[in-house]
Amino acid sequence: KNDTEALIHIAYNKLITRRIIAKREIKCKLDEYNLGDQCCKKCERFVKNITCPTNTNKHCVACENGKEYTDHVNDLNKCLRCHSCDSVFGLEVAKNCTPAQNTECTCAKNHFCNSSVPCSHCDPCTICESGVVEKQCTSTSDTVCGMKGTILKPNVDLSSHVAGIVEEMTLQEVKTFVRNHKVPEPVIDQTLRDYFSDTSEQKIKLFQVWYQRHGIKGAYGTLISSLREFKMCTAADKIEEKLKAAVSRCQDGGQSYNEDTEQSQTCTQEGGNSYNDSAERSKTYSGSLEET
Repeated sequence: KNDTEALIHIAYNKLITRRIIAKREIKCKLDEYNLGDQCCKKCERFVKNITCPTNTNKHCVACENGKEYTDHVNDLNKCLRCHSCDSVFGLEVAKNCTPAQNTECTCAKNHFCNSSVPCSHCDPCTICESGVVEKQCTSTSDTVCGMKGTILKPNVDLSSHVAGIVEEMTLQEVKTFVRNHKVPEPVIDQTLRDYFSDTSEQKIKLFQVWYQRHGIKGAYGTLISSLREFKMCTAADKIEEKLKAAVSRCQDGGQSYNEDTEQSQTCTQEGGNSYNDSAERSKTYSGSLEET
């Protein structure tokens, strides 16, 4: 009896082992998927109407046009619902939904996308209260407004406006700005140590180091565009408004801007000494970096 039970047990184990091996050996093709111990056909831009399709012509059905879609080879038994372009979020249809492609949305007229691609919502374009539009609104960017009667030339001299500029920025924002414009870390660190008890002076000196390295030409444009690129849009807007107001006061006072020399005549020359001091320090640190 014991021998018989042992033989039965051995036979059972062999049967189970063969089944496990058989399951492991099932390899389906790229256009198939494994379901238990069999290979089922995937549906291409259709969905299955039975548990395990073996004939795509019979067992795969198309999605309802305009309401559902599938855009990839799949083993789904339900189609995906088409997205809607909600006008509440400033969207409109760019391409209608088909059985093989989802709806494509775009920003409605006078709206721009303010989210990642694909765009999930669009914001209304800004209307310039001044009536001066420097850059028209597009589907991917908002309107850029100017101040009425004041247009800043690209090479405006910022040296006497440094304190007002950095007043609209935090110390971290100033450090981020100068770092992204290749001001060496030793220069940044030394400047922070030199004025460790005065945050305002730290910001002024760091900005002056960058300005000395960059030069007047194109500095204003670099400043504003970089701040917006670094997501410091509030600071960029306030600085732009402040500089235009300062330029407007200069113009009202009878001073003008000379394009031939690519340098503006500023209202005052305050801060000139500190600017030169910072420039000398920047040169010194730059020289020491080259030696190392």
